[in-house]
Amino acid sequence: MKGDHTLSKRDKSDNDIIDLYLSRNEKAIKETDARYRQYLSSIAENILSDKQDSLECVNDAYLSIWNHIPPDKPECFKAYIAAIVRNIALSRYREKSSQRHIPSEYMDSLQDLEDYLQSNGTTTEEYENIELKGIINGFVKSLPRRQRYIFVCKYYYFDTIPKIAKALDVSESTVSKEIADIKKKLKEKLIKEGYYEKR
Repeated sequence: MKGDHTLSKRDKSDNDIIDLYLSRNEKAIKETDARYRQYLSSIAENILSDKQDSLECVNDAYLSIWNHIPPDKPECFKAYIAAIVRNIALSRYREKSSQRHIPSEYMDSLQDLEDYLQSNGTTTEEYENIELKGIINGFVKSLPRRQRYIFVCKYYYFDTIPKIAKALDVSESTVSKEIADIKKKLKEKLIKEGYYEKR
């Protein structure tokens, strides 16, 4: 399987970086930047489609990481920092959208997923709910390896179908069919858990 969206446990280098944060050594940010700037920038750019905004999001992410470690001590550093820059970029996108600035084709993925997260509250509020996040995390872990990869790429990193297909060395139609299957399974799961009204 091709691609760079691996969510493995932290390696020795990540352990060293985390130790720098825990000891409040400012070298931690420099090491994070050297190792992960390109990775974090690609996540932000996928959401914002703007290099300058993405750069600012990555820099904001470094400050947030510094402020959260400690007390946080992430088990998977790469996934941890990806989540931080993703949330910052989404906030930036929503702010820009409210001002009618740069629309982004990548946000179709988020809106697509939001259709499956309807509830009495807003989608964003419910998605941040710990219980719902746990349900979705469990759902993702239960998926076959390829579908799990597709879900993470499309709904977490906002990769396009052509990019996912290229990474997996399969056709775009195959990826589209897998996405439809994943959505069907997710809908069934959320109905069962009471997070989606059966219609």
